[in-house]
Amino acid sequence: MDKKNMIVLMSVYKNDNPEHLKLSIDSILNQTYQDFLLLVGIDGAIGGDLADAVRSYESNANVKVFWFKENRGLTAVLNNLLEEGKKMQPKYFVRMDADDISKTDRFEKQVAYLESHHDMDVIGGAIEEMEYDGKLNGKVIHYPLTHDECFRFFATRNPLAHPAVMFNAKFFDKVESYNASFKKNQDTELWYRAFKAGCKFCNLEDVVLTFRVSKDMYKRRGGTKFAKEVLKLRNEINRGLGYGLKATLFGYAYYIMAISPGWVKKFAYTVFR
Repeated sequence: MDKKNMIVLMSVYKNDNPEHLKLSIDSILNQTYQDFLLLVGIDGAIGGDLADAVRSYESNANVKVFWFKENRGLTAVLNNLLEEGKKMQPKYFVRMDADDISKTDRFEKQVAYLESHHDMDVIGGAIEEMEYDGKLNGKVIHYPLTHDECFRFFATRNPLAHPAVMFNAKFFDKVESYNASFKKNQDTELWYRAFKAGCKFCNLEDVVLTFRVSKDMYKRRGGTKFAKEVLKLRNEINRGLGYGLKATLFGYAYYIMAISPGWVKKFAYTVFR
């Protein structure tokens, strides 16, 4: 297989929607920047229309599928794909989820910025939201543009939208991989170690991705176990990066929100994201 300048990482599991997956993969294959290889990791057994959808792309020269028999979660799959991708010595790594849609010029814009700002290690961008059925809900989320702004922002929230990021390959020289012990919040933990390792963050002002709000998003972001994990991580971040009292209070406020009913989480997400 020819060497590619960019490796795109995508995980697929049994609950993913086949039509949403096709839209997601097609948005990658139709990029104006074409020097990439999409690595798709199948997280455990899938069947029916979803398996058929995946197989329909296996003959594409820009797609390589890895069928992992065991369901181990997003973090494990991403680390496996990273390991495979590093063998090809690409210049960039890209994240993409199986239900979102990348703007056609996403890669082109992110590469152009990284090529002209060689000190940057990871770049994101603004995202627009769509409901599960694909209808835009009118919400556009902008993230801080500069590294210093990203660092300040991280005192309370993630400074990047994980599905919208592009990594300079040197990022994973400084931060080797995702932390295998985090099945959730793996992006937050990754950003923490990256800041500590001296990685430089930035975002484009442009919308680079349409983010699908999944049916179970508020359920996945709740529960006592999840809340405790988030609080523990936020406290570690606050200590490790020297954030002050405001960040600590926000961590406890997030804990309360996470154990609250779904309508409370939805309201808080709508207001504060």
